[in-house]
Amino acid sequence: MPVDDAAMKQMDEAAEQARIELDSNIDHLTARDVAAWWVKWYMKAGHKRLGRILVGLGRKKKGDPDESA
Repeated sequence: MPVDDAAMKQMDEAAEQARIELDSNIDHLTARDVAAWWVKWYMKAGHKRLGRILVGLGRKKKGDPDESA
């Protein structure tokens, strides 16, 4: 099923909102909380975008110099 540009933009915007929400709470979240965050956002932002957010947070925490991924 093809996705149009407007739908992709909505998914990008939802992913940004999800990232902001996760970033603002990350120090207080459990794995169950992250799972609930995923359930809340995956239909709006997509698995790939959410995965990129988590990988980015993992790299940031480890101090990986390539945080642009």
